[in-house]
Amino acid sequence: MTKRIAIILLLIFMSFVIFFVTNKLSIMYYKMRYDTTYKSYQEGIAAKNYILVPVSKVIPQDLVSGNINFDTLDHKFIIPLKHQYYDEQKDEVTISNCTYIFDKSGTLLSKTETAEEIEQQKQFEHCIKLEEILLYINKMADVQYFSKERYCYNWNPFRGYGSPTGSGRNMTWEGTAYIELKMKNEKLKLKIEEVFAQNFFSNKYEKSDYELDMSVYLVPVKFQKITDVAFFVRHKNYGPNELYIIKSK
Repeated sequence: MTKRIAIILLLIFMSFVIFFVTNKLSIMYYKMRYDTTYKSYQEGIAAKNYILVPVSKVIPQDLVSGNINFDTLDHKFIIPLKHQYYDEQKDEVTISNCTYIFDKSGTLLSKTETAEEIEQQKQFEHCIKLEEILLYINKMADVQYFSKERYCYNWNPFRGYGSPTGSGRNMTWEGTAYIELKMKNEKLKLKIEEVFAQNFFSNKYEKSDYELDMSVYLVPVKFQKITDVAFFVRHKNYGPNELYIIKSK
C-alpha cells in the first residue's frame, strides 16, 4: 500500500513538473523576437504589389468553394453568400442573402441584399467555380515561424473514444503562425492567431503539423493571365467565417 501511494504521489509530482516546464517554454517562445513586417490578416498583408481587402463575414456552413464563381465571358466574380444578423429589437437571429459582384481586378461592382433566396441560374450560366488550392499545393503557404503562446493540456487517453470520426489530432500548442503566402513571384507576409500545432519543441512545421484554418481560392491557370485576384478565407471555430480578397495595388 505504501509503495502504491508513493507511485501515485510521484506521478502527481511529475505532472506538476511537466506543467511547470511547458508553461515556462510557452512564455519563452512568446517572448522570442519575430519579423515585425508580418501583419495580422485582419489588418492586411505585408506585400509590395498586393493588398488584402475584407469582403464579408458569413455563416460558417455557407462559405464553400461552390460559392465563389468566375464568369468566363464577362470576366467578373459572382459570390452569393448568407449573412447572419442579430436583431436587437426583435431579439432574434435573421439570415440575409447577399450577392457580391467584383470585376477582374477585384473592384466591387455591386452588392445586392435580400431577405429571400432568389434563383440566379442565368447569372451563373457561363461561370466556373473556384477551387481551394491549399489542399493541393503545400508550398503555397509556408509557416516561417510559430509563436507558442498557450500549452494545450490534454492528458485524457480516452479523448474522442466512441466518436464516429475518431479521436482526432492532439494539438500541443495554441499560438500565432507567421506565414509566407506565395502569389506569382511575390511572397505575402501575414500572421494568423489562434492556430493549433503539434510539434512540442520546434517551431518549424510540416503542413500536417498545424491547423491554419485558412483557404485560398484562385481561378484556373488558363484564366490567370486575365486576372490574378484571389480569395482568402479565415475559418473560425466560433462565429462567422471571414472572407477577404487579395488584389493588386
